[in-house]
Amino acid sequence: MTRRETTKFAALALLMAALFSACALPEDDKGTSTAGVLTETESGHTLAFTTEYSWDYDLPKSARVKYTLAKIVDGKTELYDSITVDANDFAIFEDVKGAYSVIATTEGLAGAEILKSNDEDSIYVRLRKPATLKISVDYDSLSVGDTICITGLLRCKQISKSDAKNGYAIIENIPIVENDEGEKTIEIYNGKKFVTKDVFWKFKEDDTLFVNNYANANILYNLDFSLPKFDLLDSLDDPKLDSLLVPLKEKGSHDKSMPFYQHDYSEVFLDEQGNVVSSQGGDWVSEDSILYWIALPHISTTAKLTAVAGEIQWSNFDRADSRLRQFVASPATDTLLDMRYDSSVFTEDSSVAISFWFEIESLKKDAPLLSAGSDSLGFDIRRCSKDSTALCTRVYNGIDSASTDSVEYGKAAVLDGKRHHYSLAIHKKHLVIAIDGKTIRDTDLKLSEDFYGIKDIQIGETPLQNLALYSFGDFIKHKNDKNWNRLKAWLYAFHEMQK
Repeated sequence: MTRRETTKFAALALLMAALFSACALPEDDKGTSTAGVLTETESGHTLAFTTEYSWDYDLPKSARVKYTLAKIVDGKTELYDSITVDANDFAIFEDVKGAYSVIATTEGLAGAEILKSNDEDSIYVRLRKPATLKISVDYDSLSVGDTICITGLLRCKQISKSDAKNGYAIIENIPIVENDEGEKTIEIYNGKKFVTKDVFWKFKEDDTLFVNNYANANILYNLDFSLPKFDLLDSLDDPKLDSLLVPLKEKGSHDKSMPFYQHDYSEVFLDEQGNVVSSQGGDWVSEDSILYWIALPHISTTAKLTAVAGEIQWSNFDRADSRLRQFVASPATDTLLDMRYDSSVFTEDSSVAISFWFEIESLKKDAPLLSAGSDSLGFDIRRCSKDSTALCTRVYNGIDSASTDSVEYGKAAVLDGKRHHYSLAIHKKHLVIAIDGKTIRDTDLKLSEDFYGIKDIQIGETPLQNLALYSFGDFIKHKNDKNWNRLKAWLYAFHEMQK
């Protein structure tokens, strides 16, 4: 095939087989950027392209534009030819047959257009900052050695062992097709197979699209989490915490009188393996700020989440990591905690955990700070009977009320007017109490089977802040764990992430 360059623009009739259906682009009010036209000859088509200037970016006078034609043969994209010319010159391809796409690149900008058959006499390829694709290696059963390409765009990636280890592959510098509605075709092949698949991938300029088997979303921003080094975590054979609740605070976009969930804040995140992590209950913590929670699937020392917006197939992933049942920034005093749809204190896995912040100088002797159930079957947090500066917990086990009335757990001298964090967790028949993240009591309890059916949490007369009701699953004690250090480490990390 021959190639030549010229500085004259000829009016050429457009006649090319359609690859994708699309409409001709309207002329921008700033003028056209990159134009191409087709004319039919006895041997094929002549294509001419030029860049006068970009709609959005001013190109330097010395800029050079590379035009690449890609030919689609039996569904597979192949390089046909390329020409590089000055930005204001014309590139001409002669004797071209079949269906093609054109890609124009220059100075960190790119654009593409699928050549199509219509009655217009020109095609516009708009230069913009290219996009990036982050694709899970599990997508459509990809495996090491497979090559995935975006049809017509000459952007491909062979899946490497490193990609498989990371859980994803990256394809960069993807040109954006003007008037792209998202419908595309991809090619997946290796030495033994070749398949094509229609997908809906809508790329945005200078943005990253994440794709796995149940998500197709644009990446908004990343969140990095890190735990301090502490002995409890180091003592575990598998130093990992599952479903750790961490708070996030964002500005609200509407009136505070509206429920927090009607405000614009990120609801969906992806972990490092591309699993979906949804936000969990939140509440207003100031006039214009919302605090909500996410459960990190796993963290040892660090973890990363990516906030996304797009198409999420919620039915295709397990939401068992939703451990938070209720969060109230400023619970009303002397009233029952609003348990929404279920007043049961324990979950089906016989687990309950309550935490809150407080600043208290004194408490009345017979006025519990918080209680659940009754004084014969339940528990409460109150001033210690023999120390007016300390908090204690009593557990009414439903078996021997005479003995439990006299047992106080987790004595801590925290009625000093300073800010403290209190955590109480009962999982199965084990009790852990932590003050400011540090465990001050953990012990097995003797509990009636009816104990796990207690209902309602009563808030006392003293104000509390950021009260959270949540629970644990079997993840809180691994099969090989010989003690409850993982639960204690979880509560310590839970406090640290709130500081």
